[in-house]
Amino acid sequence: MIYYLSIELYAKYKVSFMDWETFEAYSRHSQVFKIARRLFVMNAFDGILTIMGVVIGAHLSGVTDPKVVTTAGIGGSIALGISGISSAYLTERAERRRDLKKLECAMLTDLKDTKFAKASQFATVAVAFVNGISPASSAIILIMPYFLVPRIAIDTAFYSTLTLGLIFLFVLGTFLAKISDEKLMISGLRMILVGLVTIVVVSLILSPG
Repeated sequence: MIYYLSIELYAKYKVSFMDWETFEAYSRHSQVFKIARRLFVMNAFDGILTIMGVVIGAHLSGVTDPKVVTTAGIGGSIALGISGISSAYLTERAERRRDLKKLECAMLTDLKDTKFAKASQFATVAVAFVNGISPASSAIILIMPYFLVPRIAIDTAFYSTLTLGLIFLFVLGTFLAKISDEKLMISGLRMILVGLVTIVVVSLILSPG
């Protein structure tokens, strides 16, 4: 899926990425930034909470080898990336094609070679990449402290990962507040609360005895 997606991106949009006016036109017609922004936050949120759950589970299981955590984290981030790209591509492609067919029926003409069709195809690829990169990158960043073991204690790496996760959640919360014109601190703290609830629930469920 990723291979064919890359081929499609290069074949159809190699000129567009060098032509700012075309890129801007496609982005405006397809509203890709609005969609990508929403998916970036949503999936970064998923990536953060997923890795927090992984490290909590490893910590409560008594794992002392950082390679176990880093391997699980990298594997999870790759899976999140592939899943995000594939699911978004197939879903967005279906939605865009449906809209195109409806418009063709209404106008009684073939629109496959129009700017509208090309903008829709561009948006499909762009959204797919954002949807995959967002959770994968956030997951990779969160497990970075475990790469510093044994320079730091594995417990330090554990708490550093959780702290990073809460910081990232706060940043995402403030970003959402700017979009919705809400109070930055309240929105950020709301996201931190979700992270804390996740930590507590996962810890209670996985805690031995």
